[in-house]
Amino acid sequence: MPRTRLVLLLAALAVAGAFACSPAKPPVDPEPSEAETTPPPPPPPPPAPSLYERLGKREALDAIVDELLGNVLADNRINKLFDKARKDKDRAKQLHTRLVAELCVIAGGGDECAYDGKSMKEAHKGMNIATAQWDAFVEDLTIALKTRNIDDGVAAELLHKLEQKTKADVMGSGKGK
Repeated sequence: MPRTRLVLLLAALAVAGAFACSPAKPPVDPEPSEAETTPPPPPPPPPAPSLYERLGKREALDAIVDELLGNVLADNRINKLFDKARKDKDRAKQLHTRLVAELCVIAGGGDECAYDGKSMKEAHKGMNIATAQWDAFVEDLTIALKTRNIDDGVAAELLHKLEQKTKADVMGSGKGK
């Protein structure tokens, strides 16, 4: 009997060894998760161009201010406010440079803007600028923007920002203020 047991034991070991040496079943790929089947989101769109960029940057502002000053100096409603610039070329150049810089700041030109003049309030102190004069200046600027083919929506945005950021300082700077 011990021999029979030994034979059975050897047979069992042979069968077990045969199963152990048989090729393994290929692994079953798990179903991909939802995260693996969902495509990655598209990259965010580039930021919208700033008002400064939509205006045409500094080069365009320079041309707009050239037109503006021509309009203002020809406008009998407000040209007296610009007499010093009309009579002095250096002063006219300085006014041009500062108007470009001010519009650049208002339009969001960031580091490309370098306004080095007085604040709007200080620059217009004692001038007693009335609503009619402000409106004439804005009209002259509007004409300059149209002459330079600036899109109406972009022009309106600039004019709105100009009003929001400077009108109170320009008009609120009468004598004694």
